[in-house]
Amino acid sequence: MTINTALSVTVDEPCDGVLTLRVAGELDYDTDGTFAGLTGAALDQHRSVGTVLLDCAELRCVDSMGLSALLTLHRRLDRDGLTLRITGRSPRLDRLLTVTGTFEHLVGEAAPDEGEREQAVADAEDAPRGPAG
Repeated sequence: MTINTALSVTVDEPCDGVLTLRVAGELDYDTDGTFAGLTGAALDQHRSVGTVLLDCAELRCVDSMGLSALLTLHRRLDRDGLTLRITGRSPRLDRLLTVTGTFEHLVGEAAPDEGEREQAVADAEDAPRGPAG
């Protein structure tokens, strides 16, 4: 069996009904299945939580398949009566969510206004680029 090392999901022990999932690496075409499997297993193991906090601070990039994986996770949580909170978002992730019209749906707050969006884009353009750049 091949394990995709481009993505990892670390599961913290639930605290006060919140399950924290720390996502690191790349959420894309090659890793969306890994993401679905790892998050699904964590949810199956911790059925008593009310909120899932998805910490994306170490997430380097998200493509359209990664966005689809986030939407699928949100749909599952909504179906199960759970709340999704996405934290540690990079300016690039905020931009992707804003441009695709999914920011408010996934984040639960209004999308950044034009000035915030422009600043986020400028910050993303100035950020050092790694291999996934």
